[in-house]
Amino acid sequence: MKQASRPTSGRVTAALFALCTMPGLAHALTESEPLDMVYQQAPEQEQRPNGPPVETLRAPLGCRLYLSAIEDARNNQVYAGNLTLMLPTVHATPRTVESLRSGDAGAWTRDALLSTKRYGFQPIVGAAASAAPDPTRQVSAVVALRLAHAWSAGLNLVSHVVLKVSYRLSGGTTATRLYHGMGTRTNWASGNGEFMSVLNLGMEEAVRGMATDAAALCEGKALPASAVAP
Repeated sequence: MKQASRPTSGRVTAALFALCTMPGLAHALTESEPLDMVYQQAPEQEQRPNGPPVETLRAPLGCRLYLSAIEDARNNQVYAGNLTLMLPTVHATPRTVESLRSGDAGAWTRDALLSTKRYGFQPIVGAAASAAPDPTRQVSAVVALRLAHAWSAGLNLVSHVVLKVSYRLSGGTTATRLYHGMGTRTNWASGNGEFMSVLNLGMEEAVRGMATDAAALCEGKALPASAVAP
């Protein structure tokens, strides 16, 4: 009997080892562990092997981006999404729903805005642009994170990030715009790191939208009419 049990024990050990070595499984989503909220930028879109060709975004030389305030203005600052586990049935009945706890989203937003260096900006946090006769080559903005939400959709993960940016224009006027970013990626193990990756993709898209308008302001151009929100 002892000899017969050895192969079974070996198979169990091998199976456990295989499970432990699966990527992301050791960091599977738990409601007690918050997301680390660490921003990691993806390669430029034109550098991605399978990405569509896009125009490279570059700010005017020496453009300073003054970020006088960065706020976490989400309605719910405790959670950043959810994982829904579905039963394999025709109607895909939810079996369990687990919430994603949010880490420090303010620091995450700050690091994402500092990543505008990749577009040629000189971002400066905590300062407003000084008054000058020629307001070009500098942009002053207050940025608020309004939404950061990630969720599971079948075998995929999806995210939605919204930044509210208030620009201080020449003459003391202000203009406000909402920038939406969406991210998608395949869900392999419902890992915290996977949810963070898809949130970073959404943040990257929102920041790029802001950078596009900030570059125009640095050139002395007006924001498009569609950019202004009440």
